[in-house]
Amino acid sequence: VKRGRIVSENVAALVEGRDPKLKAEAVVMSAHMDHLGIGEAINGDKIYNGAMDNASGVATMLETARAFATSGTRPRRSILFVALGGEEEGLIGSDYLTRHPVVGNGKVVADVNLDMPILLYDFQDVVAFGAEHSTLGPIVADAAAKIGVSLSPDPMPSENLFVRSDHYSFVKAGVPSIFLVTGFKNGGEKAFRAFLKSNYHQVGDDVSQPFDWNAGAKFARINYLIAREIANRDEAPRWYEGNSYGDRYAKGAPRAPKPAAR
Repeated sequence: VKRGRIVSENVAALVEGRDPKLKAEAVVMSAHMDHLGIGEAINGDKIYNGAMDNASGVATMLETARAFATSGTRPRRSILFVALGGEEEGLIGSDYLTRHPVVGNGKVVADVNLDMPILLYDFQDVVAFGAEHSTLGPIVADAAAKIGVSLSPDPMPSENLFVRSDHYSFVKAGVPSIFLVTGFKNGGEKAFRAFLKSNYHQVGDDVSQPFDWNAGAKFARINYLIAREIANRDEAPRWYEGNSYGDRYAKGAPRAPKPAAR
């Protein structure tokens, strides 16, 4: 065991809500800004840039923030946009943020986390890991449908991705959360698996990859719609009745009826 002290930053900005009561509640949009830094050289290159993991997520978060700042209409709830440090080292920045809130009374009602959306193709669906656990699922489905994108179930349940990014720090704080990525339709699975094989956590994760900038813009639009819908609803997102994460981490919080199985 090695022990040491390091310093990492979370960078946050707030769009304050317009509703006198609801503005005390915050919707968080998060994306980690760290990657692996300088590492073992591969073909003479030792800079692990992290263009997809997770500059693509940070860029999406920033464009969503820009859209809110220029929309002319503030949402009812406040929205906290945060670039998190230390995700690759164990969700450190998000864990700190959930224990040291920076917004008013610290009441966070939802987290939409963006981590490594694969922006290499014209995606036709999105996957929201955790959508089945709370009322965030229908919100995502409705928002995506507005621009012709569907919500697909977790295509890799064996990977247990719901516990493997920054949103899970919010889950452990009792907050309904999702981890949103592009889906497997229209060549998505091929693009995802090729990225994992060739560039994930490697020096090849840089901007030489064939980014589809239109797909990036579409992904940002979906996130804007999701965040605005959460922020404007009368009722904050709720865990479903009998959900194991809600029962473990949000004891006593109000629940929503679990939807009937399809």
